[in-house]
Amino acid sequence: MDHSAPQASRPGAAVVTGGAKGIGFAISLELARRGYAVVVTGRDQAALDRATRDIRAQVTDARVTAVPLDVTSSASVAEAFAAVAEFAPLSVLVNNAGVIARRPAAELPDDDWSRVIETDLSGVFRCSRAAFPLLAQHGGGAIVNVASIAASVGISGRVAYTAAKAGVEGLTRTLALEWAASGIRVNTVAPGWTLTEMVESGIASGQLSHDALVARIPLRRLANPAEIADAVAYLASPQASYITGQTLVVDGGFCINGNA
Repeated sequence: MDHSAPQASRPGAAVVTGGAKGIGFAISLELARRGYAVVVTGRDQAALDRATRDIRAQVTDARVTAVPLDVTSSASVAEAFAAVAEFAPLSVLVNNAGVIARRPAAELPDDDWSRVIETDLSGVFRCSRAAFPLLAQHGGGAIVNVASIAASVGISGRVAYTAAKAGVEGLTRTLALEWAASGIRVNTVAPGWTLTEMVESGIASGQLSHDALVARIPLRRLANPAEIADAVAYLASPQASYITGQTLVVDGGFCINGNA
């Protein structure tokens, strides 16, 4: 019996939700560099247009298209994945789209709770469910969910976000178990503090302290979005063909630092 990993072939389509900004754009760019036909999705059409232009400017012969997608809407998800099916055979789904609500738990309105859960957790489920038949019909593929170290540590003022990201890790394990027979691997990347618009806005508002974060991180710096993209691209690749149901923490050592 041959136990070797599957042979690599030309990558098919890679869908990146929230793929036009921050970590999402870095992922879209890295997957384009690796030869995938990248489908950049999101709700901001101007950002989608800018992202596709930037990818084409940086990657020779890039195969890239933009598809509007609201992950909180089942109808929007269905329409987007129908467009993907016409673009190229689906190989990879990266569930990256996310929002945050910063407020103490006792003061958080229902609408803010629902907005975060619907985007950061339910959106991952909707897109994964829509991707399943497209991946299965071509012999499988990979789903990589972008969670956060917020799934593992408490972060004050972000109760909906931490709950959603913890849910993503649980969702990952169950989908990996159910869909392995269809050749679909499902994993999570959990970024630590990364230089994104979301983190920079927290620093600007005074809700985060750059110096305090760096002091807690053993590697003494925040992550670059490209470093998160490398981890996502690895889990999506044939080199990770025997990895499923796992969470890869990319945090510079933040979560293992027990020093007072």
